[in-house]
Amino acid sequence: MNKFTNAFAVFTVLLSFGAISDLQSAELAELKGNWSGTWRSDISEHEGPLKAKFEVKSDEQVEARFSGRFFKVIPFKFIVTLDVVSSDNGVIKLKGKQNLGRTLGTYHYDVTFKENEFVAKYHTDKDKGVFQVSKK
Repeated sequence: MNKFTNAFAVFTVLLSFGAISDLQSAELAELKGNWSGTWRSDISEHEGPLKAKFEVKSDEQVEARFSGRFFKVIPFKFIVTLDVVSSDNGVIKLKGKQNLGRTLGTYHYDVTFKENEFVAKYHTDKDKGVFQVSKK
């Protein structure tokens, strides 16, 4: 291959990455805003209402603000930064972790986001479960 062919191949690859990034940006923009749903622990079988507010920080990061209730009356709130790990056919995968102190420990999140559905499977040393919210 000559220099022109190599340059064209590199340009084509870069152009396709830009198109993928633009598509991912548009899909992430759909995540922005207020969502509501439920959380559920697979270990204790506790569950409750959940609200989420998402802010897209960049093509690689989303800030998630969660609030809900435990035992139907005990409120909780926390913020976690989620990193985009893949985007394929309209499905965006994100991961994050948040240390919620010595009592609750570090929560690890594996998220699937597609259109109007956000599902975060979480696990800690003592618990695992799911946060599931949809757009209001």
